[in-house]
Amino acid sequence: MKKRAMAVRIIAIFLCALMVLSVVAIALTRVFAAEDAAASPDTGSSKIWIIFAAAGLIALVVAIVTIISTKTPGRKD
Repeated sequence: MKKRAMAVRIIAIFLCALMVLSVVAIALTRVFAAEDAAASPDTGSSKIWIIFAAAGLIALVVAIVTIISTKTPGRKD
């Protein structure tokens, strides 16, 4: 059972890292995209970076909580 719990934690950490990397990649793409490369006019909000920042922050919090939970000893009932 302990091996399974460790495997689940490793997979969770891996998925959190992927989530953080994908948000960073999207944010970098958005920041460094050429202004004239847009095929259509920007009809949405000009504060779209807030969504990316929130997603990145949530991903970072999930990753930190996962790492901390692997370091703390479990309860023994």
